[in-house]
Amino acid sequence: MRWSLPSYAVASFIAAIAMGCGNALPGDTAAANSDQNQVAFSSHVHKMPLITPGTPTPKVAPAGAHLTYHNGRVVSNIHVIQVLYGAGSYLPQVSSTVSPSIASFYTGVTNSAYFDWLTEYNTTVAGGTNQTIGRGNFGGQVSITPSAARNGTTITDASIQAEIAAQITAGVLPAPTKDAAGNTNTYYAVFFPHGKVISQGGSNSCQAGGFCAYHGTFNASQGEVYYGVHPDMQAGSGCDTGCGSNASAFNNQTSVASHEMIETVTDAEVGIATVIGPPLAWYDSTNGEIGDICNAQQGSIVGGDGVTYTVQQEFDNASANCIVSKAVAGNNFSVTASPTSLSVTQGTSKTATISTATTSGSAQTVSLSVSGAPAGVTATLSPTSVTSGGSSTLTVTAASTAATGTFTLTVTGTATSGSHTATVSVTVTAPGATCTTTTQLLANPGFETTASWTTTAGVLGNAASGVHGPRTGTGFAWMDGYGTTHTDTVSQTVTIPANACSATFSFWYKIDTAETTTTTAFDKLTVAANTTTLVTLSNLNHTTTYTQRSFDLSAFKGQSVTIKFTGTEDASLQTSFILDDTALTVTQ
Repeated sequence: MRWSLPSYAVASFIAAIAMGCGNALPGDTAAANSDQNQVAFSSHVHKMPLITPGTPTPKVAPAGAHLTYHNGRVVSNIHVIQVLYGAGSYLPQVSSTVSPSIASFYTGVTNSAYFDWLTEYNTTVAGGTNQTIGRGNFGGQVSITPSAARNGTTITDASIQAEIAAQITAGVLPAPTKDAAGNTNTYYAVFFPHGKVISQGGSNSCQAGGFCAYHGTFNASQGEVYYGVHPDMQAGSGCDTGCGSNASAFNNQTSVASHEMIETVTDAEVGIATVIGPPLAWYDSTNGEIGDICNAQQGSIVGGDGVTYTVQQEFDNASANCIVSKAVAGNNFSVTASPTSLSVTQGTSKTATISTATTSGSAQTVSLSVSGAPAGVTATLSPTSVTSGGSSTLTVTAASTAATGTFTLTVTGTATSGSHTATVSVTVTAPGATCTTTTQLLANPGFETTASWTTTAGVLGNAASGVHGPRTGTGFAWMDGYGTTHTDTVSQTVTIPANACSATFSFWYKIDTAETTTTTAFDKLTVAANTTTLVTLSNLNHTTTYTQRSFDLSAFKGQSVTIKFTGTEDASLQTSFILDDTALTVTQ
């Protein structure tokens, strides 16, 4: 959340806290000698001030810093939705879903040790909201088309709130998910293209005296909505020099994003607070929120995807220090769902896998339950109890009388250390007409010629060599294999008929590599449908025989879809990604 400081406080704050990572919010300095429950905020969001380049970055937290709990809500298991606010020029890693990107950052970091120590900010105390903080998950990237009235060169915070609410109501953005007690888990991280100025509380983004990012809260028909605002940080934006000390714009962007995300987790309702008191959660009346105290102090964390990301350090009450992670005493676990959305036709069933993991200490018994099924829909788990590290199958069955529409199931795992949740979005659809015709949409699916596919040089038309050869026919696609930094792409665009009963994409692959590691994905193959990543394979998946992967693309009915393979190699030790016999089959 961002704060507007009175003019006398701005100079002292900038002198005391240099903001290298671009997203920190000062506390209300006027509150230091006042009754905290009587001090009003001058603004209901927490800004990260733009800092003059060259300002020294602090190495330690301010003396006497301490976060006090004010009985407000935190976020139990954050569910991040990345929102691209309209068309325009974005930092490539912001609009991409291929790792490393903001999408992969949220995927990896929400499932990392960056979250595990935050249990010290649980609210299971007298007068608290009885929430336990655990790891989170990434719910995907969504591009929205804002209304013209809310998408000018300058965009106000009020317009952003109204647009988020409108997009949720229209079903473009998923509705906020809840934890087992009905508290909001979803966080909408909104990113803006180059040239957009965000105006809030009398100051503007990426301008002298302005800010780099902020997070806030508002009430809507769906309940409390938590959101973050991330202006463009490309060269010439103004946030490229005042919002981070790292040489990489992407690293500064992830540092800023981590600051706002963790502040949302530990002080979710800051945007609706009017005093330093409820409904604030963890807040320091002098220095602000958990990220503000450590503003500009960057570190790194290995995400659950194995990629190392730049993050901002956060304030640890226990050690009075700024940290990225630490050993956590006691046992803890996480709960995740795959996939996170299902489409179920009336009269049929679909399944998802509910996985648990031990995030600290020893494994423990986790009891699983599911809630949120409407009339006509049953949701069952088998088994209903696992040891952390185990999994369960969620079966969702829609009766022929079930109402069509979308709802959210919440799976709750409960153990002696507390409870954590995962959500699955379920859409019930009516059965269509009987489908009897099968059509293959991809042209030249076996790469027998160089036609129809858009590729980088040298991918098609190769002669077989060792394991590098076709599965059938004489053609195949050979991606990478150079043993140096290199990227190859293969793509084709088709239109899936709106009346298709089903749409299934499949391909065969084998992976030959000189890498010897069994733990690190140095070279990667990402397969995507438009901006949706279907799977990421790597040198860790090496195989000398062809293996098939298949994906349901029914969600793209009536749309133009670009199937794209992207292979990336690092600076040494070759990995070859061999493809053959693709298919995008629809039934009508």
